[in-house]
Amino acid sequence: MDDNLAKDFVVLWQSELTAMAADRELRETWAATLALWAQAANAAAAYLPHDPAPRSPGAAQPARPAAADAASGPGVDEVEQLKRRVAELEQHLGELLAARGPRSGGAGDDA
Repeated sequence: MDDNLAKDFVVLWQSELTAMAADRELRETWAATLALWAQAANAAAAYLPHDPAPRSPGAAQPARPAAADAASGPGVDEVEQLKRRVAELEQHLGELLAARGPRSGGAGDDA
């Protein structure tokens, strides 16, 4: 959109809104319309369900469900066992790679 066209559009609407604000009859019409809408909203609100009276502090509260059990998961011992096993596997892999020796770097080389 051309900048001049956009500016002209804004100026046009500003002048229209200014003229509407200065028009007494239009202001009265809008005031009456808004008052009518407010009355309609109040009438509609009368048909909405209302909350019962607030309970007194001594009223019995509904029963709450029991608290959930602790999350199941590996314990500290299991985690330590896994760490040791990973360390063993890493050491074994290192030994296997060292025993294999240097590779030639040919076409069949994956590493």
